[in-house]
Amino acid sequence: MPKVKSEIRKKVVRLSTAKRVGRDTAVLRLARSGHLQKLRPGVYRNASRSIWIHQDLVDACLAVPEGVICLISALSYRGLTTTIPNETWIAIPKTTWVPRLAFAARFLRLGEVAHAAGIETIKINGTKVRIYSKAKCVCDALRFRDKVGFDVAFEALKTFLRQGGRPDELIQWETVCRIKTTLRGYLLVLLA
Repeated sequence: MPKVKSEIRKKVVRLSTAKRVGRDTAVLRLARSGHLQKLRPGVYRNASRSIWIHQDLVDACLAVPEGVICLISALSYRGLTTTIPNETWIAIPKTTWVPRLAFAARFLRLGEVAHAAGIETIKINGTKVRIYSKAKCVCDALRFRDKVGFDVAFEALKTFLRQGGRPDELIQWETVCRIKTTLRGYLLVLLA
């Protein structure tokens, strides 16, 4: 029984790691009994841990280690939109395969440069979560306004400026996000 409790105490349990030490049947038994919750095939977390406000972001980062929280999920966490995301938005490199997840998630494929730029690591209840900076979130929302909606992208831009964000912070990302003419046009309208 002490070995079984060690699997329950971990933040995330990977079936491949448990198999190497001969604990794979214990992990599967705990998952069937409801002590572990499935995040994606072969990845589980403790089901009895209390769920906090940003549990979806933590689960996404545990299930997709190379992923970065982006678009509506990142905008919502940063307080730049009033839209509540009904799925977790995760940016992955465009050469990475899209994993099957046990929760609602939407993937955004980005090039290597756009994916690696602007990543900040925050801690949510002791778990490291990779998320884009405020300015990069706004620029991504403007770039992918067809996916998130024009109203969400424009609201994020207005809120960013209202909260004290400077236009030059956004201009820093215009080349990486490929939104130079779009961003300049919106900034001229808002700051005129």
